[in-house]
Amino acid sequence: MIENQEFTYIGKSTKLSGVFHFNGPTHFQGLITGEIHINQSAKLILEIGSKTEGILHCNDLDIYGEFFGEIKSLGKITIYPTAFLEGKIMSQALEILPGAIVNMNGHTEESANF
Repeated sequence: MIENQEFTYIGKSTKLSGVFHFNGPTHFQGLITGEIHINQSAKLILEIGSKTEGILHCNDLDIYGEFFGEIKSLGKITIYPTAFLEGKIMSQALEILPGAIVNMNGHTEESANF
């Protein structure tokens, strides 16, 4: 039943702007700008074709699309070959796969407290 699902999907033709708080696994394929908070145990996936701009507070993050801004991650960030990233990253772990385009200022910390 759909009322038992705990995920969020932002479709490719969706454009959102503001301050957001998401619970459960979350996928963005559209355009979202602003301040984004993902609950600590949930994973965020920025899909191919997505464009995200702003300040992102999350746990684990997979980037396939475009991101511009600042990421504060309590988990692992993986940047895939289709990704374009420009901004600042603070995370416990960071993996950049060959082919990804990254222009960033970043650091990792074992006990991130962002």
